[in-house]
Amino acid sequence: MSKKQVFNGATKRKVKVFVVLLFCSFLAWLISKLSDTHTDETTFDLVYTNIPDSLFFLGASKDQLTITARGSGWQFLGSRFATKKLPIDLNGMAHRGNKFFLAEQAFRKQIETKLPEAMTILRMDQDTLFFNFTRMIRKKVPVVVEATISLEQNYLMDGELQITPDSVLLRGPSEEIDTITSVHSEPVSLIDISSDFKRTLTLVKSGELINTVYERNTVIVSAEVFRFSEKIFQVAVEVANLPEGTQIRTFPNTVEVLCKARIERLKEILPSDFRIIADLEDIKDESPYLPLYLIEQPEGLPSVQMRQSQVEFILKRE
Repeated sequence: MSKKQVFNGATKRKVKVFVVLLFCSFLAWLISKLSDTHTDETTFDLVYTNIPDSLFFLGASKDQLTITARGSGWQFLGSRFATKKLPIDLNGMAHRGNKFFLAEQAFRKQIETKLPEAMTILRMDQDTLFFNFTRMIRKKVPVVVEATISLEQNYLMDGELQITPDSVLLRGPSEEIDTITSVHSEPVSLIDISSDFKRTLTLVKSGELINTVYERNTVIVSAEVFRFSEKIFQVAVEVANLPEGTQIRTFPNTVEVLCKARIERLKEILPSDFRIIADLEDIKDESPYLPLYLIEQPEGLPSVQMRQSQVEFILKRE
């Protein structure tokens, strides 16, 4: 090994020793400084928690809080890297009428419990915290299904379209839902239906309902669909409000009633289960026609239709 190589190796070792000694000196100085007591300002973002369910939070008189505190450098160093969000519990806030507030003494105690134990608050804002709330209300409104349903020929729905649930509970600020009378589903189009169906539909939320929550976001629509049979019944026409000493004849004196239902149901029905009247008080401008009204019919029939809506008549004095 040459003299030059020996010299270079010795120089490198000296540099390394110097750097290590310098780092140790800096570390000793830093530890000493961090162990000293310091006074400093720290600003926190206030986060409000435990808001009562009956109220909706609109804002507060303060979103940030600056405090002057005394503590060791280690404590301040920890607070520099810790979160700057400071939770404030509103469970103990007071109110007078519609004004809600938290006194300085109350939220100061909360802050002290969240700082390191040996850190002391020297100064902080002395203001009372005021809060702006609006009342939260609950309201149950019906669901309106936006559905277009087209059945195949010779098919009918057995009863009405079923909506489950048929209403939904809303929870939100009274300003938003006071005027809400119903909620609507997404539109659905069911074409050429020939069998029972069930669909899950999403409820549409208006863009104005920013702070309103729906109890549920979907409903189920369903119906039973069957192939129907037809039967025509000849039903006698009754005349109402016929003056005494007067006779009347209608042409015709019976009217066809077309019923659509399951064949088993049609077999149970008789013409006497229907009642059709023509009311003489409904004559207009000496018209020769009397309007007809179907006032009684069997329950549960999907479709009932009179084949004509009026009859001619002749009055005779006895």
